Amino acid sequence: MSQLLDLPNEILEDIIHITAKVDYNKYRFIGWQYPCYHYDELQPIALTCRRLYFLCAPYLWRDKEFILPYEDDDRKREHTPMATDVLSTCGLFHSNLRGHYVRSLSRDLTNGMHFDMNNSELMAQLVCHLRALRIDFHPKTRSEPYGLQFFAQFCPSLSELYLENCRDTYDDFRSFVKYGRSFTSLTLLCCTIQHDTLHQLIDLCKPTLRSLLFQRVLIEQSSNKATSIPTPLYERLLSCHLTRLALSDSLGYGLVQIIVESSPHLENLALILHEIDPVLVTRSILSLAMLDKLVILSLTFRRVQPLSTMYERLPCCAPARAWSHFASRLPSLQVIHLSASRVLLHTDFLSHFFEHPRSHVMLHHIAWCPKTHGNDDLSSNGERALLDEYIDDLAYANDDIEAWKKEKELGKLMPYLFTGEEARANGYRSLEITDRVCFIKGFSDWRM
Repeated sequence: MSQLLDLPNEILEDIIHITAKVDYNKYRFIGWQYPCYHYDELQPIALTCRRLYFLCAPYLWRDKEFILPYEDDDRKREHTPMATDVLSTCGLFHSNLRGHYVRSLSRDLTNGMHFDMNNSELMAQLVCHLRALRIDFHPKTRSEPYGLQFFAQFCPSLSELYLENCRDTYDDFRSFVKYGRSFTSLTLLCCTIQHDTLHQLIDLCKPTLRSLLFQRVLIEQSSNKATSIPTPLYERLLSCHLTRLALSDSLGYGLVQIIVESSPHLENLALILHEIDPVLVTRSILSLAMLDKLVILSLTFRRVQPLSTMYERLPCCAPARAWSHFASRLPSLQVIHLSASRVLLHTDFLSHFFEHPRSHVMLHHIAWCPKTHGNDDLSSNGERALLDEYIDDLAYANDDIEAWKKEKELGKLMPYLFTGEEARANGYRSLEITDRVCFIKGFSDWRM
């Protein structure tokens, strides 16, 4: 220990950083990648001696999570301090308040209605160096603002925002425009936002935004009703230069083109396509194959209803050769989830795809197709040729798993081929009842 303490603080700090850093799996699509450090690893180091405590303290308070207790919690037995009380006290041997060290803040307010604006304002003032904010609100409609304006006002370094169940009835989001908060990461789940505010926020964040995750995000109307995000606004939003993108609204080929052209360095992508025109579906797949930096891809074919949870599952109306082309162009792809009521594939899709072993693969429902066309460049084919090839593949497609088992070159991959019944029996309950043949490798955390 004495020899370790002979090292300069800069080296000791690097050792602490490497020892306690949370190594998030880059092959998972995670919207909130905090805390950055393992508290259980930091605490024993901090308790070793005063010098190491001084070095560890900023990391101990860097990432904080506060959960609102249930309203019927019995607090008589044990006093639960307010989050602001914790943040407004000084740490041992330090003159700075604990809130001074906080860089990411997560507030779970789902256990009850929380309208204490004074508390939110004080908290925002205490975490003035905040960079990342997550708030999970109670889903019930509120009768007053959500308090976002305080964090926009008092946290000038705020660059990452993650909100759930935030309805923009009072134009809370406009405060981020007012105070010029340009985000690098924006995650909204089950939220609404006013049209003009989203328009201005897109323009403000376009130079910096790299991560965008929208799940069930709607436009708030003055009539207290919500509508889907219009296509022109999506065109503006998707013209940002992103590396991570996930959307729950279904898109067409035109928006896929914008994504590929604007974000050539995309690494993580989750999309839903509603195209059923074989030409446009094929061109969508060929466009996605140009994203050679992709590590994660989730692609679903369905028509969704933005104002409800209803959806219609669609087939992937593209010739099998489109997917063979796709597999040969993406050497960095490690995770792929492909879902449709039917996907036409050649054998070489699976064999080519596994020349570089992938960590996680889920394909459903896949139909085997024999090769009936040449190896010419599919991207140069005209509309009539693409349509004819799709019709030919459709005519010869086989939905039975036995068609795949006859392919000798797939020998080592056979353990990953399942009937839908087998996959569901193995715990993959999310599969549709109509999924007759599936290919599953990994995704063990999806098993129920």
